[in-house]
Amino acid sequence: MCRRGAALALSLAVLLTAQVALAARLAVSALEGDPKGKLRAQVTAALRKTRKAQVLPPTAWTQAAAKQGLTGPAAVGPSALKLLAPRLKVDAVLTGSVGATFNARLLDREGREVWVGSYPLKRGALAPKDLAALAQAVATSRLQPLAAPAPDIKRPPVSEVPPPAPPAPPASPEMKPSPAPQASAPKETPPRAPEAPASRPVLTPAEPAPVAAAVPAGPAAPVAWVELDAESHTYGVDPSGSGGGFPETPAVDARRLPPRVRLLVGATATWRKYCARPGVASCAEYDARPEEQRQGDTSDFTSTAPYLGFAAEAEVFPLAHRPSLIRGLGLTLAFQRGFAPTTVRVSSPTGSTPTREVAATDTAFGATLAYRVFFDLGSEQTPLWGHVGVRLGAYDHGFAVEDPLDVPVPVVHRLTPVVALEASVPLMRLIRLEGGGRLFYQPVPGGAFAGLGKGPFLSEVRDYGTAVSSVGWEAQLGLAGDLWGPFGYSARLKLEHYSDTFTGAGTRRGWTEGGVARDAYSSLWVGLTAAW
Repeated sequence: MCRRGAALALSLAVLLTAQVALAARLAVSALEGDPKGKLRAQVTAALRKTRKAQVLPPTAWTQAAAKQGLTGPAAVGPSALKLLAPRLKVDAVLTGSVGATFNARLLDREGREVWVGSYPLKRGALAPKDLAALAQAVATSRLQPLAAPAPDIKRPPVSEVPPPAPPAPPASPEMKPSPAPQASAPKETPPRAPEAPASRPVLTPAEPAPVAAAVPAGPAAPVAWVELDAESHTYGVDPSGSGGGFPETPAVDARRLPPRVRLLVGATATWRKYCARPGVASCAEYDARPEEQRQGDTSDFTSTAPYLGFAAEAEVFPLAHRPSLIRGLGLTLAFQRGFAPTTVRVSSPTGSTPTREVAATDTAFGATLAYRVFFDLGSEQTPLWGHVGVRLGAYDHGFAVEDPLDVPVPVVHRLTPVVALEASVPLMRLIRLEGGGRLFYQPVPGGAFAGLGKGPFLSEVRDYGTAVSSVGWEAQLGLAGDLWGPFGYSARLKLEHYSDTFTGAGTRRGWTEGGVARDAYSSLWVGLTAAW
């Protein structure tokens, strides 16, 4: 009885294990007309909330199919299901097409349709009631389970022992002892069976093993959509086909994520226009006065030829592949330098200096902390990443000429805090619109990273007054795109403008009540980019 009880308990454990193993395992494939996977993610989440199926991560089936070269309808064809279902250990795949409605199809691992349904969509998503109806319909579908190996239960060996001989009848008192047998005709006695130990009963062929009788026979039962606990409503497998477990968030191809690093190297052409007038609020106001009312030195600076040079930019977003909000944190650096001959003319009440041509350099450097919100306007196979963001940092812009002490030229160095907005909107791989604006906080003349308040930098204010307040801004617009692999192009136009208002008396003749200066730059950037 003890042995029968133990065998029965073991059989019940096997049956319970088999019932748990029959919990349906489900994958959701890429849906036709759902390039970003929005609806697929919504349906996957709803199936998991039912806790009646073990559901793969949203992209597991698509990634496994892509590794076999299967995309589109081929990824859910009968041959694909027969190949991938055993590897991913799934019983069914939910697929379908997306349009005005979601036409859903549930396929078993042989590629046969188990269930079909159609639900209306609004902005590419299911309404809550339709989503619940879809999950319930899938959960009530009947599937056939994966073939499971028979439990390894060893049947105890049956001892092949002949039945014991019947006992000899008791001797009658009237019977006489038989005479001793003759030596020539010995009598054979049947062999006696060995006695079995008392603690180990002998099983005869007439008594079958109890374990064998407890194992059910017949066809496998349908897959059970059983209630799962909170920790087992998801199901992770290795999409490569190893069958081992992996975390619920699968590894994502880095090419389908926004780049962490972007570099730009290119050529620039810059034009500059400068004017300074005493005792007025604008250069136009001074120029509109009659000739006899124009008192004091003025400066006009116009570049007849652009400053040709080079530019380099670097953008680093080391956390761009993280799923959390910190993915948008990064750092940007930019450097620009141009060279050109420039014509200069200084006017005064006593006359004007001859026009001179001097060599000028225009240098700009910026460093900012950035935060971006990334978005993808492409498909799962061809992502098109764009962003909107904000930057905070510092900007240094300096314009210098040769022999600044001998040539009265408006040399200006500005070091200023900056706040910027930016946006990049992809239209296709080859065309991406880029734009932005920057606002400079008090970009007064006379400041630079090196030599602050020394040498000629002091004269940039004192020549015109005792104090100065300034405003400045920059706007840019351009095109960019991908050419081949990580390489692309960028072309943009930049406008940079400063207004300086001086107060008090300056060292220049006629600048006794301050005045104004306007400084404007127009730049064209064209270069190659590389992103990883």
